[in-house]
Amino acid sequence: MSFASCSSCVVILNQQQEENVSHQKQCQDIPVQDTKNTGENCTVVENGRVVVKPSQAPKE
Repeated sequence: MSFASCSSCVVILNQQQEENVSHQKQCQDIPVQDTKNTGENCTVVENGRVVVKPSQAPKE
C-alpha cells in the first residue's frame, strides 16, 4: 500500500490541530453558568468510562 503524498497528510493534521485549538479557545471564552445544584459531584467509573454524578446527600 503506498501513499500518494505524505505532505497532504501533514496539511490535514495541521488543519485539524488548528480547529481543535480554535474550539478550545471558544470554549474558554464561554462563561460558566451558575448551577442551582448545591450538592457536590462525584466521579465514578462505569463500564470503563468515567462518569460524573451528583453526590447523594446523606439521609438522616
